[in-house]
Amino acid sequence: MLKKIGGIIAIASLGLTMLTMPAHAENTNPLKEKLTHSRAVESIIWSMPWMNYKAMRDGHKMGVGSGFNDVAYNSQIQDWRMQITTPNNTTPYVMAFWDLSLEGPVVIEIPATTKDVGLFGVIMDSWQRPLEDVGGNGKDRGLGGKYLIMPPNYDGNLPIDGYIPLHQKTNQGYFLLRPLIANASQENLKSAEEFAKQIKIYPLSKAENPPKTKHVDTYGKTLNALPEFDKSIFKEIHAMLQEEVIEEKDVAFLGLLDAIGITKGKPYNPSDEMLEVFDSAAKETLQYLIEQFHNESNVKFYDDRQWTTIAPPGRLETDYSWVFPNYIALEDRAAYFQPIFSSVKTFGAATFYLASSKDSQGEWLEGGKNYKFTVPADAPVRNFWSVIAYDLETGAYIKNMDRDGIASSTDGIQKNADGSFDLYFGPQAPKGKESNYVPTADGKKYFLLFRFYGPEPAVFDKSFKLNDFELIK
Repeated sequence: MLKKIGGIIAIASLGLTMLTMPAHAENTNPLKEKLTHSRAVESIIWSMPWMNYKAMRDGHKMGVGSGFNDVAYNSQIQDWRMQITTPNNTTPYVMAFWDLSLEGPVVIEIPATTKDVGLFGVIMDSWQRPLEDVGGNGKDRGLGGKYLIMPPNYDGNLPIDGYIPLHQKTNQGYFLLRPLIANASQENLKSAEEFAKQIKIYPLSKAENPPKTKHVDTYGKTLNALPEFDKSIFKEIHAMLQEEVIEEKDVAFLGLLDAIGITKGKPYNPSDEMLEVFDSAAKETLQYLIEQFHNESNVKFYDDRQWTTIAPPGRLETDYSWVFPNYIALEDRAAYFQPIFSSVKTFGAATFYLASSKDSQGEWLEGGKNYKFTVPADAPVRNFWSVIAYDLETGAYIKNMDRDGIASSTDGIQKNADGSFDLYFGPQAPKGKESNYVPTADGKKYFLLFRFYGPEPAVFDKSFKLNDFELIK
Protein backbone atom coordinates (compact mmCIF):
# COMPACT_ATOMS: atom_id res chain seq x y z
CA MET A 1 0.00 0.00 0.00
CA LEU A 2 1.04 3.63 -0.43
CA LYS A 3 2.16 5.45 2.69
CA LYS A 4 3.36 8.96 3.48
CA ILE A 5 6.74 9.17 5.14
CA GLY A 6 8.00 12.64 5.90
CA GLY A 7 5.70 14.12 3.30
CA ILE A 8 7.02 11.78 0.57
CA ILE A 9 4.89 9.10 -1.02
CA ALA A 10 6.49 5.67 -0.68
CA ILE A 11 5.31 2.11 -0.93
CA ALA A 12 5.48 -0.44 1.84
CA SER A 13 4.07 -3.78 0.83
CA LEU A 14 4.96 -7.31 -0.17
CA GLY A 15 8.01 -7.20 2.08
CA LEU A 16 9.94 -5.43 -0.70
CA THR A 17 12.41 -2.57 -0.51
CA MET A 18 10.90 0.82 0.33
CA LEU A 19 11.48 3.41 -2.36
CA THR A 20 11.67 7.15 -1.75
CA MET A 21 12.61 10.30 -3.55
CA PRO A 22 16.26 10.81 -4.48
CA ALA A 23 18.44 12.68 -1.98
CA HIS A 24 18.72 15.75 -4.19
CA ALA A 25 14.98 16.45 -3.72
CA GLU A 26 15.58 18.27 -0.44
CA ASN A 27 17.70 20.87 -2.22
CA THR A 28 14.95 21.97 -4.61
CA ASN A 29 11.34 23.08 -4.49
CA PRO A 30 9.65 20.29 -2.45
CA LEU A 31 6.26 20.68 -4.09
CA LYS A 32 7.75 20.60 -7.59
CA GLU A 33 9.69 17.45 -6.70
CA LYS A 34 6.56 15.75 -5.41
CA LEU A 35 4.62 16.73 -8.52
CA THR A 36 7.39 15.50 -10.81
CA HIS A 37 7.56 12.17 -9.01
CA SER A 38 3.77 11.84 -9.02
CA ARG A 39 3.54 12.68 -12.73
CA ALA A 40 6.21 10.09 -13.50
CA VAL A 41 4.22 7.43 -11.65
CA GLU A 42 0.99 8.46 -13.40
CA SER A 43 2.73 8.38 -16.80
CA ILE A 44 3.58 4.71 -16.38
CA ILE A 45 0.09 3.92 -15.10
CA TRP A 46 -1.44 5.67 -18.13
CA SER A 47 0.84 3.99 -20.66
CA MET A 48 0.91 0.43 -19.26
CA PRO A 49 -0.98 -1.27 -22.14
CA TRP A 50 1.33 0.52 -24.58
CA MET A 51 4.45 -0.46 -22.65
CA ASN A 52 3.41 -4.08 -22.53
CA TYR A 53 2.71 -4.04 -26.27
CA LYS A 54 5.98 -2.28 -27.13
CA ALA A 55 8.02 -4.67 -25.00
CA MET A 56 6.54 -7.62 -26.88
CA ARG A 57 7.04 -5.98 -30.27
CA ASP A 58 10.65 -5.00 -29.56
CA GLY A 59 11.40 -8.26 -27.80
CA HIS A 60 10.37 -10.23 -30.87
CA LYS A 61 12.43 -7.96 -33.11
CA MET A 62 15.59 -8.22 -31.02
CA GLY A 63 15.19 -11.79 -29.83
CA VAL A 64 14.05 -13.63 -32.97
CA GLY A 65 14.27 -11.06 -35.79
CA SER A 66 10.52 -10.82 -36.29
CA GLY A 67 9.41 -7.38 -37.53
CA PHE A 68 6.22 -5.81 -38.86
CA ASN A 69 4.13 -8.13 -41.06
CA ASP A 70 6.18 -11.19 -40.04
CA VAL A 71 4.62 -14.19 -38.31
CA ALA A 72 6.40 -15.51 -35.21
CA TYR A 73 5.35 -19.01 -34.17
CA ASN A 74 6.50 -21.68 -31.71
CA SER A 75 7.30 -25.08 -33.18
CA GLN A 76 7.16 -26.49 -29.63
CA ILE A 77 5.25 -25.33 -26.56
CA GLN A 78 6.90 -22.12 -25.30
CA ASP A 79 9.06 -22.40 -22.18
CA TRP A 80 10.70 -19.96 -19.72
CA ARG A 81 13.02 -18.62 -22.41
CA MET A 82 10.01 -16.82 -23.88
CA GLN A 83 9.71 -14.07 -21.27
CA ILE A 84 6.28 -12.60 -21.92
CA THR A 85 3.47 -12.02 -19.45
CA THR A 86 1.30 -15.01 -18.47
CA PRO A 87 1.72 -17.32 -21.48
CA ASN A 88 0.14 -20.76 -21.36
CA ASN A 89 2.06 -24.03 -21.70
CA THR A 90 -0.50 -26.10 -23.55
CA THR A 91 -0.80 -24.43 -26.97
CA PRO A 92 1.99 -23.02 -29.17
CA TYR A 93 1.71 -19.24 -29.57
CA VAL A 94 1.62 -17.40 -32.90
CA MET A 95 2.13 -13.62 -32.91
CA ALA A 96 2.50 -10.82 -35.47
CA PHE A 97 2.75 -7.01 -35.40
CA TRP A 98 1.93 -4.36 -38.00
CA ASP A 99 2.10 -0.60 -38.55
CA LEU A 100 -0.60 0.93 -40.75
CA SER A 101 1.28 4.22 -41.03
CA LEU A 102 3.87 2.57 -43.28
CA GLU A 103 1.86 1.29 -46.28
CA GLY A 104 -1.77 1.74 -45.30
CA PRO A 105 -4.33 -1.04 -44.70
CA VAL A 106 -3.04 -4.52 -43.96
CA VAL A 107 -4.55 -7.88 -44.95
CA ILE A 108 -4.29 -10.84 -42.58
CA GLU A 109 -5.15 -14.20 -44.12
CA ILE A 110 -6.28 -16.78 -41.56
CA PRO A 111 -6.54 -20.40 -42.75
CA ALA A 112 -9.58 -22.53 -42.01
CA THR A 113 -9.35 -24.81 -39.01
CA THR A 114 -8.83 -28.50 -39.73
CA LYS A 115 -9.70 -31.79 -38.05
CA ASP A 116 -6.32 -31.65 -36.29
CA VAL A 117 -5.91 -27.93 -35.57
CA GLY A 118 -8.48 -25.46 -34.26
CA LEU A 119 -7.80 -21.79 -33.60
CA PHE A 120 -8.41 -19.38 -30.75
CA GLY A 121 -7.11 -15.84 -30.98
CA VAL A 122 -7.72 -12.13 -31.21
CA ILE A 123 -6.66 -9.11 -33.27
CA MET A 124 -5.82 -6.03 -31.15
CA ASP A 125 -4.55 -2.49 -31.49
CA SER A 126 -1.49 -1.16 -29.65
CA TRP A 127 -3.61 -0.22 -26.61
CA GLN A 128 -4.53 -3.93 -26.58
CA ARG A 129 -8.19 -3.25 -27.27
CA PRO A 130 -9.71 -6.19 -29.19
CA LEU A 131 -10.84 -5.57 -32.74
CA GLU A 132 -12.17 -9.07 -33.31
CA ASP A 133 -11.74 -12.67 -32.24
CA VAL A 134 -10.62 -15.09 -34.95
CA GLY A 135 -11.00 -18.82 -35.38
CA GLY A 136 -13.87 -21.04 -34.28
CA ASN A 137 -15.29 -18.49 -31.82
CA GLY A 138 -14.35 -15.52 -33.98
CA LYS A 139 -15.68 -13.63 -36.93
CA ASP A 140 -14.59 -16.25 -39.47
CA ARG A 141 -16.20 -19.09 -37.43
CA GLY A 142 -13.27 -21.37 -38.17
CA LEU A 143 -13.77 -21.13 -41.93
CA GLY A 144 -10.78 -18.85 -42.39
CA GLY A 145 -10.85 -15.49 -44.09
CA LYS A 146 -9.11 -12.27 -45.02
CA TYR A 147 -9.20 -9.68 -42.25
CA LEU A 148 -8.69 -6.15 -43.54
CA ILE A 149 -7.18 -3.82 -40.91
CA MET A 150 -7.75 -0.15 -41.73
CA PRO A 151 -5.93 2.82 -40.15
CA PRO A 152 -7.60 5.72 -38.35
CA ASN A 153 -9.81 7.89 -40.55
CA TYR A 154 -8.97 5.91 -43.68
CA ASP A 155 -10.85 7.21 -46.71
CA GLY A 156 -9.14 5.32 -49.53
CA ASN A 157 -10.67 2.77 -51.87
CA LEU A 158 -11.56 -0.56 -50.29
CA PRO A 159 -12.47 -3.92 -51.81
CA ILE A 160 -16.13 -4.72 -51.29
CA ASP A 161 -16.22 -8.51 -51.27
CA GLY A 162 -14.08 -11.20 -49.74
CA TYR A 163 -12.79 -9.30 -46.69
CA ILE A 164 -13.70 -8.94 -43.05
CA PRO A 165 -13.17 -5.19 -42.41
CA LEU A 166 -11.83 -3.97 -39.07
CA HIS A 167 -11.24 -0.32 -38.20
CA GLN A 168 -8.26 0.43 -35.98
CA LYS A 169 -7.89 3.64 -33.96
CA THR A 170 -4.10 3.30 -33.75
CA ASN A 171 -1.28 2.96 -36.24
CA GLN A 172 0.01 -0.26 -34.77
CA GLY A 173 -1.54 -3.53 -33.73
CA TYR A 174 -0.90 -7.21 -33.25
CA PHE A 175 -2.50 -10.59 -32.93
CA LEU A 176 -2.08 -13.48 -30.54
CA LEU A 177 -3.24 -16.80 -31.96
CA ARG A 178 -3.27 -20.21 -30.34
CA PRO A 179 -3.53 -23.24 -32.63
CA LEU A 180 -5.65 -25.68 -30.63
CA ILE A 181 -4.39 -29.27 -30.66
CA ALA A 182 -5.51 -32.37 -28.75
CA ASN A 183 -2.14 -32.67 -27.00
CA ALA A 184 1.48 -31.67 -27.42
CA SER A 185 2.57 -34.76 -29.36
CA GLN A 186 5.19 -34.10 -32.00
CA GLU A 187 2.65 -35.00 -34.68
CA ASN A 188 0.16 -32.42 -33.39
CA LEU A 189 2.85 -29.76 -32.94
CA LYS A 190 3.94 -30.32 -36.54
CA SER A 191 0.35 -29.82 -37.67
CA ALA A 192 0.18 -26.59 -35.64
CA GLU A 193 3.41 -25.38 -37.23
CA GLU A 194 2.11 -26.08 -40.72
CA PHE A 195 -1.07 -24.22 -39.83
CA ALA A 196 0.92 -21.18 -38.60
CA LYS A 197 2.93 -21.12 -41.83
CA GLN A 198 -0.29 -20.65 -43.81
CA ILE A 199 -1.02 -17.31 -42.11
CA LYS A 200 -0.20 -14.39 -44.37
CA ILE A 201 0.18 -10.65 -43.74
CA TYR A 202 0.71 -8.02 -46.41
CA PRO A 203 -0.33 -4.47 -47.37
CA LEU A 204 -3.65 -4.15 -49.18
CA SER A 205 -1.82 -2.15 -51.83
CA LYS A 206 0.04 -5.35 -52.79
CA ALA A 207 -2.94 -7.71 -52.59
CA GLU A 208 -2.85 -8.55 -56.30
CA ASN A 209 0.69 -9.86 -55.95
CA PRO A 210 1.34 -10.17 -52.21
CA PRO A 211 4.91 -10.52 -50.97
CA LYS A 212 5.81 -13.78 -49.25
CA THR A 213 5.21 -13.62 -45.50
CA LYS A 214 8.26 -14.29 -43.36
CA HIS A 215 7.63 -16.97 -40.73
CA VAL A 216 10.02 -17.11 -37.76
CA ASP A 217 10.29 -19.97 -35.27
CA THR A 218 10.48 -18.48 -31.76
CA TYR A 219 11.00 -21.69 -29.83
CA GLY A 220 14.34 -22.18 -28.11
CA LYS A 221 15.40 -18.56 -28.49
CA THR A 222 15.80 -16.19 -25.57
CA LEU A 223 13.10 -13.56 -25.92
CA ASN A 224 12.84 -10.73 -23.37
CA ALA A 225 9.48 -9.13 -24.06
CA LEU A 226 8.79 -7.56 -20.66
CA PRO A 227 8.61 -3.87 -19.73
CA GLU A 228 11.56 -2.68 -17.66
CA PHE A 229 10.47 -0.80 -14.54
CA ASP A 230 13.40 1.57 -14.30
CA LYS A 231 14.32 4.93 -15.83
CA SER A 232 14.42 3.42 -19.33
CA ILE A 233 10.64 3.02 -19.43
CA PHE A 234 10.22 6.79 -19.86
CA LYS A 235 12.29 6.69 -23.04
CA GLU A 236 9.92 3.97 -24.26
CA ILE A 237 6.88 6.10 -23.43
CA HIS A 238 8.38 8.98 -25.42
CA ALA A 239 9.14 6.70 -28.37
CA MET A 240 5.62 5.27 -28.46
CA LEU A 241 4.16 8.76 -28.27
CA GLN A 242 6.03 9.69 -31.45
CA GLU A 243 4.85 6.60 -33.32
CA GLU A 244 1.18 6.58 -32.44
CA VAL A 245 -2.03 8.46 -33.06
CA ILE A 246 -3.18 10.67 -30.18
CA GLU A 247 -6.82 10.02 -29.37
CA GLU A 248 -9.09 12.62 -27.82
CA LYS A 249 -9.39 10.61 -24.61
CA ASP A 250 -5.65 11.08 -23.99
CA VAL A 251 -5.15 14.75 -24.85
CA ALA A 252 -5.47 16.01 -21.28
CA PHE A 253 -2.94 13.49 -20.08
CA LEU A 254 -0.33 14.78 -22.51
CA GLY A 255 -0.02 17.86 -20.31
CA LEU A 256 1.31 15.70 -17.47
CA LEU A 257 3.77 14.06 -19.85
CA ASP A 258 4.91 17.42 -21.16
CA ALA A 259 5.58 18.60 -17.61
CA ILE A 260 8.21 15.87 -17.23
CA GLY A 261 9.81 16.34 -20.63
CA ILE A 262 7.86 13.80 -22.71
CA THR A 263 6.25 15.63 -25.62
CA LYS A 264 5.10 14.54 -29.05
CA GLY A 265 7.29 16.14 -31.69
CA LYS A 266 10.10 17.07 -29.31
CA PRO A 267 13.29 15.18 -28.41
CA TYR A 268 13.69 13.27 -25.17
CA ASN A 269 16.55 14.77 -23.16
CA PRO A 270 16.10 14.35 -19.40
CA SER A 271 18.69 15.65 -16.94
CA ASP A 272 20.59 13.32 -14.62
CA GLU A 273 18.44 14.57 -11.75
CA MET A 274 15.27 13.80 -13.68
CA LEU A 275 16.54 10.29 -14.47
CA GLU A 276 16.97 9.68 -10.74
CA VAL A 277 13.35 10.65 -10.19
CA PHE A 278 12.28 8.46 -13.11
CA ASP A 279 14.14 5.44 -11.77
CA SER A 280 12.63 5.78 -8.30
CA ALA A 281 9.14 6.33 -9.69
CA ALA A 282 9.33 3.32 -12.01
CA LYS A 283 10.39 0.92 -9.28
CA GLU A 284 7.70 2.23 -6.95
CA THR A 285 5.04 1.96 -9.64
CA LEU A 286 5.81 -1.72 -10.20
CA GLN A 287 5.24 -2.54 -6.55
CA TYR A 288 2.08 -0.46 -6.50
CA LEU A 289 0.65 -2.27 -9.55
CA ILE A 290 1.42 -5.67 -8.05
CA GLU A 291 -0.43 -4.67 -4.91
CA GLN A 292 -3.28 -3.22 -6.97
CA PHE A 293 -3.74 -6.30 -9.15
CA HIS A 294 -3.64 -8.90 -6.41
CA ASN A 295 -5.27 -7.02 -3.52
CA GLU A 296 -7.45 -4.25 -4.96
CA SER A 297 -8.60 -4.60 -8.57
CA ASN A 298 -9.37 -8.28 -8.73
CA VAL A 299 -12.44 -9.58 -6.92
CA LYS A 300 -12.64 -12.84 -4.98
CA PHE A 301 -14.51 -15.43 -7.02
CA TYR A 302 -15.47 -17.51 -3.99
CA ASP A 303 -16.36 -15.93 -0.64
CA ASP A 304 -14.23 -18.38 1.33
CA ARG A 305 -11.24 -18.93 -0.99
CA GLN A 306 -8.25 -16.94 -2.23
CA TRP A 307 -9.02 -17.33 -5.95
CA THR A 308 -9.96 -14.14 -7.76
CA THR A 309 -11.27 -13.17 -11.14
CA ILE A 310 -8.90 -11.35 -13.49
CA ALA A 311 -11.65 -8.94 -14.40
CA PRO A 312 -11.01 -5.57 -12.77
CA PRO A 313 -13.85 -3.06 -13.25
CA GLY A 314 -14.04 -1.82 -16.82
CA ARG A 315 -12.41 -4.73 -18.55
CA LEU A 316 -15.49 -6.43 -19.91
CA GLU A 317 -17.94 -3.51 -19.67
CA THR A 318 -15.78 -1.34 -21.91
CA ASP A 319 -14.30 -3.96 -24.26
CA TYR A 320 -10.87 -3.66 -22.61
CA SER A 321 -10.69 0.10 -23.08
CA TRP A 322 -11.53 1.02 -19.46
CA VAL A 323 -13.08 4.18 -20.92
CA PHE A 324 -16.37 5.02 -19.19
CA PRO A 325 -18.62 7.99 -20.09
CA ASN A 326 -17.20 10.14 -17.30
CA TYR A 327 -13.71 8.77 -16.63
CA ILE A 328 -10.96 6.31 -17.59
CA ALA A 329 -10.16 3.59 -15.04
CA LEU A 330 -6.41 4.09 -15.39
CA GLU A 331 -5.28 2.21 -12.29
CA ASP A 332 -7.34 -0.90 -12.96
CA ARG A 333 -6.22 -0.89 -16.59
CA ALA A 334 -2.56 -0.58 -15.60
CA ALA A 335 -2.88 -3.24 -12.91
CA TYR A 336 -4.27 -5.64 -15.51
CA PHE A 337 -1.65 -5.03 -18.20
CA GLN A 338 1.36 -5.18 -15.88
CA PRO A 339 1.18 -8.98 -15.42
CA ILE A 340 -1.09 -9.85 -18.38
CA PHE A 341 -1.11 -9.17 -22.10
CA SER A 342 -3.76 -9.60 -24.76
CA SER A 343 -7.50 -9.44 -24.56
CA VAL A 344 -10.46 -11.17 -26.17
CA LYS A 345 -13.66 -9.93 -27.70
CA THR A 346 -15.76 -12.61 -26.01
CA PHE A 347 -14.54 -13.84 -22.63
CA GLY A 348 -15.59 -17.18 -21.17
CA ALA A 349 -16.67 -18.93 -24.36
CA ALA A 350 -13.44 -20.86 -24.92
CA THR A 351 -11.54 -20.23 -21.69
CA PHE A 352 -12.06 -18.85 -18.20
CA TYR A 353 -9.27 -17.88 -15.80
CA LEU A 354 -8.92 -17.55 -12.05
CA ALA A 355 -5.87 -16.15 -10.27
CA SER A 356 -4.33 -16.68 -6.85
CA SER A 357 -1.24 -15.30 -5.16
CA LYS A 358 -2.04 -16.35 -1.58
CA ASP A 359 -2.18 -19.59 0.39
CA SER A 360 -5.15 -20.69 2.50
CA GLN A 361 -4.02 -18.38 5.32
CA GLY A 362 -3.84 -15.34 3.05
CA GLU A 363 -0.04 -15.26 2.91
CA TRP A 364 1.87 -14.55 -0.31
CA LEU A 365 3.00 -17.71 -2.13
CA GLU A 366 6.74 -18.05 -1.57
CA GLY A 367 9.00 -19.93 -3.97
CA GLY A 368 11.07 -21.32 -1.10
CA LYS A 369 8.09 -23.02 0.57
CA ASN A 370 6.28 -26.22 -0.37
CA TYR A 371 2.52 -26.30 -1.00
CA LYS A 372 -0.14 -28.89 -1.81
CA PHE A 373 -3.03 -28.01 -4.13
CA THR A 374 -5.89 -30.44 -4.65
CA VAL A 375 -8.03 -30.04 -7.77
CA PRO A 376 -11.46 -31.59 -7.05
CA ALA A 377 -12.76 -34.41 -9.20
CA ASP A 378 -14.90 -33.84 -12.27
CA ALA A 379 -13.73 -30.35 -13.14
CA PRO A 380 -16.45 -28.81 -15.34
CA VAL A 381 -14.49 -28.43 -18.58
CA ARG A 382 -15.21 -29.68 -22.08
CA ASN A 383 -11.50 -29.90 -22.87
CA PHE A 384 -9.06 -29.73 -19.93
CA TRP A 385 -7.80 -27.57 -17.06
CA SER A 386 -4.36 -26.09 -16.49
CA VAL A 387 -2.57 -24.31 -13.62
CA ILE A 388 0.66 -22.35 -14.16
CA ALA A 389 3.01 -20.49 -11.82
CA TYR A 390 4.31 -17.02 -12.77
CA ASP A 391 6.92 -14.72 -11.27
CA LEU A 392 5.03 -12.17 -9.14
CA GLU A 393 7.08 -9.19 -10.36
CA THR A 394 7.28 -9.96 -14.08
CA GLY A 395 4.18 -12.04 -14.75
CA ALA A 396 6.37 -14.35 -16.88
CA TYR A 397 7.39 -17.95 -16.40
CA ILE A 398 9.78 -18.42 -13.50
CA LYS A 399 13.23 -18.51 -15.09
CA ASN A 400 15.32 -21.66 -15.45
CA MET A 401 12.52 -24.07 -14.53
CA ASP A 402 12.01 -27.29 -16.48
CA ARG A 403 8.26 -27.17 -15.85
CA ASP A 404 5.98 -24.13 -15.61
CA GLY A 405 2.69 -25.73 -14.69
CA ILE A 406 0.57 -28.81 -14.99
CA ALA A 407 -2.69 -29.77 -16.68
CA SER A 408 -5.26 -32.52 -16.55
CA SER A 409 -3.88 -33.54 -19.97
CA THR A 410 -0.24 -33.71 -18.78
CA ASP A 411 1.34 -37.08 -19.59
CA GLY A 412 1.80 -39.24 -16.50
CA ILE A 413 -0.20 -37.07 -14.10
CA GLN A 414 -1.43 -39.12 -11.11
CA LYS A 415 -5.14 -39.10 -10.29
CA ASN A 416 -6.53 -40.00 -6.87
CA ALA A 417 -9.05 -42.81 -6.44
CA ASP A 418 -11.88 -40.28 -6.07
CA GLY A 419 -10.92 -38.53 -9.31
CA SER A 420 -9.19 -35.54 -7.69
CA PHE A 421 -5.59 -34.49 -8.32
CA ASP A 422 -3.00 -33.62 -5.65
CA LEU A 423 -0.48 -31.16 -7.09
CA TYR A 424 2.70 -29.95 -5.41
CA PHE A 425 4.49 -26.61 -5.81
CA GLY A 426 7.80 -25.71 -4.21
CA PRO A 427 11.60 -26.01 -4.37
CA GLN A 428 11.54 -29.80 -3.94
CA ALA A 429 9.24 -32.54 -5.24
CA PRO A 430 7.74 -34.93 -2.69
CA LYS A 431 9.09 -38.44 -3.21
CA GLY A 432 6.94 -40.37 -5.67
CA LYS A 433 5.00 -37.25 -6.70
CA GLU A 434 7.36 -35.94 -9.36
CA SER A 435 4.72 -36.25 -12.10
CA ASN A 436 2.39 -33.93 -10.16
CA TYR A 437 5.05 -31.38 -9.19
CA VAL A 438 5.82 -27.82 -10.36
CA PRO A 439 9.16 -26.29 -9.25
CA THR A 440 9.43 -22.76 -7.86
CA ALA A 441 12.44 -20.57 -7.07
CA ASP A 442 13.61 -19.81 -3.54
CA GLY A 443 13.44 -16.08 -2.86
CA LYS A 444 10.79 -15.47 -5.53
CA LYS A 445 7.12 -14.82 -4.84
CA TYR A 446 4.75 -16.11 -7.49
CA PHE A 447 1.11 -16.25 -8.51
CA LEU A 448 -1.05 -18.73 -10.37
CA LEU A 449 -3.54 -18.77 -13.18
CA PHE A 450 -5.99 -21.66 -13.28
CA ARG A 451 -7.43 -22.01 -16.78
CA PHE A 452 -10.71 -23.78 -17.56
CA TYR A 453 -10.62 -24.75 -21.25
CA GLY A 454 -14.19 -25.14 -22.44
CA PRO A 455 -15.78 -24.07 -19.14
CA GLU A 456 -19.14 -25.55 -18.22
CA PRO A 457 -21.94 -23.83 -16.18
CA ALA A 458 -20.68 -25.28 -12.88
CA VAL A 459 -17.65 -22.96 -13.15
CA PHE A 460 -19.81 -19.87 -13.28
CA ASP A 461 -22.53 -20.85 -10.81
CA LYS A 462 -19.69 -21.90 -8.45
CA SER A 463 -21.12 -25.31 -7.68
CA PHE A 464 -17.55 -26.39 -8.50
CA LYS A 465 -14.96 -24.71 -6.27
CA LEU A 466 -11.19 -24.72 -6.43
CA ASN A 467 -9.29 -25.40 -3.22
CA ASP A 468 -6.63 -23.07 -1.87
CA PHE A 469 -2.93 -23.85 -1.68
CA GLU A 470 -2.03 -25.49 1.64
CA LEU A 471 1.41 -24.88 3.14
CA ILE A 472 3.29 -28.12 3.81
CA LYS A 473 5.08 -27.73 7.13
